[in-house]
Amino acid sequence: MQTRYLKIYGFIIAVILTSCGGGGDDSPTEPEIFIPTAVELSLPANDEVCLTGVSVNDSQATVAFSWQAATNVDSYNVEVKNLTSGQVSTFASATEATNITLNKGEPYSWQVISTSSSTTETAESAIWKFYLAGDGVVNYAPFMAEALVPAVGATVTATSSKVTLSWQGADVDNDIKDYEVFFGTATLPTTSLSVTTDTFLEVDVTANTIYYWRVKTTDEEANSSISEIFEFKVN
Repeated sequence: MQTRYLKIYGFIIAVILTSCGGGGDDSPTEPEIFIPTAVELSLPANDEVCLTGVSVNDSQATVAFSWQAATNVDSYNVEVKNLTSGQVSTFASATEATNITLNKGEPYSWQVISTSSSTTETAESAIWKFYLAGDGVVNYAPFMAEALVPAVGATVTATSSKVTLSWQGADVDNDIKDYEVFFGTATLPTTSLSVTTDTFLEVDVTANTIYYWRVKTTDEEANSSISEIFEFKVN
């Protein structure tokens, strides 16, 4: 009889412990991570001459950069690239605006990277380009052409042993005259295939070969720029 009572008592204790959550999972909940979003750029405007810089001296001016606020962001990194020298500079900002001193009469590209202290993931804005006005400059060289197709580093399949190259050009004065395309298997292509007003060109290719190409853009005032070197591989 005593054994029976002990069994009943043990059963009651077990039921009480279970009802109090004794068998539940008490491990802490992982905090939710919110990924930063990309900003929308405001100023300096895309593909235009920046005339609002505050002159510092004969060679430099301070430019006001601004963008729309993003979500889940603690700070921003503004990356500014001098398109002539290729130099990239990064400036941190805790707000949606910052002033940066740059050389006058130079073309630049810029973008904003959203960051958060709660994650290593970031978000990148679009890339915009502008010319910083130079003293006495009345006409600016075109921006360097950008490859569209094939994408840089892409592997493509030729059609009848041909591939079409395409690119985009821009000029703050809207006076692009023509494009000259250099193409070949050398890492520094020097063979000129064509001078054209189009932004595409069909080229002959061979299978299992890597090709390199670049585009020289010239405007009506004989100002010019030459693009970076693009590459692609043919299957």
